[in-house]
Parts: sequence; C-alpha cells; structure tokens
Amino acid sequence: MKCRILHLEDDPLDAELILRRLEEDGLNCQIDRVDTEAAFLQALEGGGVDLVLADFSLPGADGMEALRLARQLKPDIPFLIVSGVIGEEAAVDSLQNGATDYILKDRLSRLTPAVRRALDEAALRRDRESLGDQLTRAQKLEIFGELAGGVAHDYNNILTI
Repeated sequence: MKCRILHLEDDPLDAELILRRLEEDGLNCQIDRVDTEAAFLQALEGGGVDLVLADFSLPGADGMEALRLARQLKPDIPFLIVSGVIGEEAAVDSLQNGATDYILKDRLSRLTPAVRRALDEAALRRDRESLGDQLTRAQKLEIFGELAGGVAHDYNNILTI
C-alpha cells in the first residue's frame, strides 16, 4: 500500500535527497512537499496524510510550530523532524511535545526505518482502537440480549399464571 507523506521543507535539494533515500530503501510512498506554513495547514486539513516530515528550521516558520499545528489538527498522524541544525535540547523538546522521532540530515540512514516504525505504530494504534470499538459494541449487544431475555422470562411467568 502506498503511503502519503507530507514534507515541510524549504530546500528543494534536501527534499530531493530525502525522496531519493526513501525510494532507494524501497518505501512505497507519495511525497507532497510544501514550504510554507499556509501550504502545510492546507495540505494537513485536506486529509489523506499518513505521516509528516518537517524541517526544523524554515524561513517564516519552524518545526515546533508545525508540530503544534499537526498535534492540534491531526493528533494521530506520526510527525518526524528531519533537520541539519536541530540541537539536543530542541530534539528532546520536540519529542516531549509529541514528535514521533527526529533524524539528522547527515544521518539519513535512520530515515526509512524511522518512517516504517512510525507507520507501523500508527497502524497498530488504529487497529487497537477499532478492536476496542468492536468490543464495546459486542458488550452493548450482550447487555441488550440479557435484558430481552429477562423481559421474555418475566412475560412467560405472567402468562403461566
């Protein structure tokens, strides 16, 4: 299945490098690159996004603001920061604020495994929620069945008398 990645990146060369890396590693994905906060918001609100990759340092915006917006609008979408300038403190801060992972641009060998892990965890979370919903429905049906059985039993008792 083809995943859709929203990539917030201002440098077209870095975007191409990331795209090539994911393709070389055999990840079947469509990447939609945006380079402004407005375009990012529009793409995120448009839906269909499976994962967000965001540069940390952008002109007129930054990765932390993008992370805040993504968590506000689509809290279940994995969010990975891919940056060449993120420091340790900023990386830890981003993880504490909901980023799934961060990857340094000079260590892109970590990118595909991080993307695959994030997508797998999101799928597991969706499956778990779906199973929880199914269990809740089954419990409601069970309670309704017991209630109907009790009413039928009481009605039978009245008819027997």
